[in-house]
This record gives sequence, C-alpha cells and structure tokens, in this order.
Amino acid sequence: MINQRTALYILIICAVMFYGLAGVLFNPFIIWTALPLYIAYFRLRAAIQLQSRLKYVGFLGFSLVSIGFSLFYHLPWFFDWWGTKTSSSTSALIFIFLPVYAVILGFVGLFIGWTIGMFRGLQ
Repeated sequence: MINQRTALYILIICAVMFYGLAGVLFNPFIIWTALPLYIAYFRLRAAIQLQSRLKYVGFLGFSLVSIGFSLFYHLPWFFDWWGTKTSSSTSALIFIFLPVYAVILGFVGLFIGWTIGMFRGLQ
C-alpha cells in the first residue's frame, strides 16, 4: 500500500494536469471537473488509515477508472482532436456532465477492485 502523502502527491499532479489540459488560465470550474480526484483521495486516505487492503484495492480501482475516463475527455479537448473544442459553441458542456460519468464509472472500477480483492482473500 502507498502512504497518504504519496496518494496526495499523485492526485495533486493529476489535478494540475486537468487544470492545464482545460486550456483556460482562470478556471474556477476545475473544482467540479476534478470531483473524481477528490473522492478518490478521501476514500484512499480512509482505507490507508483503517489499514484495510480490501477497501484500498477497491478505491484504487475507482481511482484508475475515474481518472482514466477524466483523461479521456480532457485530452481531446486540449488537443482539439476531431474538433472537440472548436466544432460547436456548446462543446464545453462536456465538463458539466462527464465528471458525473467519471464518478459513476469509478464506482464500477471500485466494484471490480473490491471483487478482485475478495477473490484474493484481502481484508
């Protein structure tokens, strides 16, 4: 298991990366778009404090899936792949809905990680 400080550093780096990939200098909306990061950090921190390897593996699955999905919509926006940023005047609406989808998919990753942990006999 990683310690709390390492988890914090990893998630701060991801938050800075999401802020940079948004391509906007002043972006108060980053608080919303980084929602999966906050959930991942606080749940990983709780699992580390409780010394629960099963919860740790579950929320590691949450982190990987939700952060991976978040990158899936931040990278096309930043690099304007397929005209993601410039093809429509309402294209920025992805930053309203997709963080919710990232959290939902993160819970799917949590379930998968928890299931793997149960089969491996973690407690």
